[in-house]
Amino acid sequence: MDDLLFEPQDVYEPHDVRLKELFGNKDAFVSFLKDCVKADWADEIDLDSLRKSETKFILQDFRKKEADIVYEATINNGSQRVFFYIHLELQSGVDYRMPYRMLLYMVEILRHHYNNADVNERDLKDFKFPAVIPIVFYSGSQQWTVPTSLREMFDDYERFGNSLVNFNYALVNAKGYDHDSVKGFQSRLLRVLMMFENSGSVTELIDLIHKYEADIKNFTEEELRIFNAALDILKSLAGNEDTSRLDEIQRLLNEREVDGMLSNLVANEKIRAEQLRQEGIEQGIERGIVLQKAETAKAFLMMGLTVEQVAKGVYLPINEVEDIKRNLSQ
Repeated sequence: MDDLLFEPQDVYEPHDVRLKELFGNKDAFVSFLKDCVKADWADEIDLDSLRKSETKFILQDFRKKEADIVYEATINNGSQRVFFYIHLELQSGVDYRMPYRMLLYMVEILRHHYNNADVNERDLKDFKFPAVIPIVFYSGSQQWTVPTSLREMFDDYERFGNSLVNFNYALVNAKGYDHDSVKGFQSRLLRVLMMFENSGSVTELIDLIHKYEADIKNFTEEELRIFNAALDILKSLAGNEDTSRLDEIQRLLNEREVDGMLSNLVANEKIRAEQLRQEGIEQGIERGIVLQKAETAKAFLMMGLTVEQVAKGVYLPINEVEDIKRNLSQ
């Protein structure tokens, strides 16, 4: 068995799972390359040849870590026997070893290609290795401060310059996108789920669904499946938040009964959120008045007024003023 391949332990990473679902869709993935990575060569990809690699590239140095998604494709309508392996790392936290990790993955991909090439061709002058394109998709809350070039991980790298092995990876930061910047994305699924990465509550998710209702209504069955999978994961991470409205939205979407009903559901959600906000404000005001009365009562008691006088003066029950006086004497 290949010494760098082994069976990984099961690890549940909700962030990775929903993004793997997203980038498992060809249209979303190609849109990602064109609209986020800004890769000029993406226009030359033969879509019929684009497929996810079945090989898992897992390294001894990083147990439980594997190359999240590896795609391969030909270009120029298959006229060139060239494969692009696009290595995509899905990150929700800053990993300062990323350039080193990507180097190991890239070498393993190349080694796998060489070992599986025709033995009569791989040592010939014209034998070529496939291009390996490393990409990091980051959606964490911290700033990504990891160097985007391998060279910068070497001590005194400026001194040795081009003598050092080097590559640059493309960094796509999901938090850097807003409604305006995703407007031109070719994939409606990528548009919607990219904005999901910026949502922080059930209410925000519902608002996003309403905002992108036109896209969601036109989802294919495959896109809707991926959308539902992402929503199910986000619901599981909602903690104590009520997700019943999201359940209802999913039911409407799956039954293709979105028109009108979804708008009403979102409108009711906004009314409910405003009511909760107003209730919070009112409760805060009431609490502030009670605390102010207690402070005034303390001052009057320290001035020598009787409990009855204080209760009458600040409009508090006598038993509450007695409690305040008891605490003062302790």
